[in-house]
Amino acid sequence: MKELGNRQSGGASLSSLSPRARQRREGAPTGAGIEVHEEELGTVTAQRLYKMRCECGRSWFELELPRLIQCPACAKLNLVSI
Repeated sequence: MKELGNRQSGGASLSSLSPRARQRREGAPTGAGIEVHEEELGTVTAQRLYKMRCECGRSWFELELPRLIQCPACAKLNLVSI
């Protein structure tokens, strides 16, 4: 009969197994693992805020990104670029 050495009858040696697999082989309790807590999820609403700046120096914020906008200070119609 051949000697198994460091090998168990299951095949791979303990040193070649991952720590979790080694625990299972060594007889660690099978119920050990991650503790899970369940909670009800809520919702969150996100909003973008765009900072506009006219050539006249006036800056302000908008919630939407328009193509054209009129400056509140100089009343000039401006093309919006990012």
